[in-house]
Amino acid sequence: MKLILPACLLLASALAGCDVEPIVSEEVVAPETMAEKLTSSVATKVIETVSADGVTIYGEPYYGGLDRSAPLVLLFHQGGSNGRAEYAPLGAWLNSLGFRAIAWDQRTGGQRYGRWNRTRADLPDVPEPGYCDAYPDLQAALDYVIDQQLADEVLVWGSSYSGALVFRLAAENPERVTALLSFSPASGGPMEDCLAKMWVDSVNAPMLVVSPDSEMDRESSQEQFMVLTSAGVDYEVIDNGIHGSSMLLDKRTGHDMSAARNTIATWLQSVTP
Repeated sequence: MKLILPACLLLASALAGCDVEPIVSEEVVAPETMAEKLTSSVATKVIETVSADGVTIYGEPYYGGLDRSAPLVLLFHQGGSNGRAEYAPLGAWLNSLGFRAIAWDQRTGGQRYGRWNRTRADLPDVPEPGYCDAYPDLQAALDYVIDQQLADEVLVWGSSYSGALVFRLAAENPERVTALLSFSPASGGPMEDCLAKMWVDSVNAPMLVVSPDSEMDRESSQEQFMVLTSAGVDYEVIDNGIHGSSMLLDKRTGHDMSAARNTIATWLQSVTP
């Protein structure tokens, strides 16, 4: 287990039950600059697949000219959000590291960051699903890439509520998931039936949890930290971070987050020989 905590931090842990913003891109330039180059990274067609309970889910591919030998990262957004807007700056950054990605719209989401959640938009007459209700969308995304033989190595990446759901996804698909990344895995009341700690002991793949230092003084975070690290999870606490995958974005944090991005890049490359 690799554990990196800021020296100023005492006992710490995962996150609480809220939801917030997205991610970044890294080269030597800031991620916002990288995002301007994203048109060369985005595949030309939107992916569609159907969950076991009949919901059509949409994915935005970021392949950057890489072929199927490159590992594929499945990106899942936080509450109120959508894959395109939350992860657009991340596509070119991941491509530069040798990874392809697909950013998915789950049914529990919305227009955060200025784009429509296409999956949610297709369900206008359905009450807002709970966070745990979105799990079939994650399973459908994984089923799709496996059935289509899109990659030999598949990593799953979640943000806030989906940061908890990816633990179940990895636990229930041990032969399919190469590694798991979870940014601010939600642990509040709405997550009581799908908490990360319910599944972590059943995950065989390498696991990384990333939380901002601002959330580490919460009792729920400290408890989650102890449970997850005891189960062998690599844990990173990020200075100046904010909730969810957005902690990697300079623009959203108001800080230079290159050190955090480099930490994630190093971990990604360490689990995909």
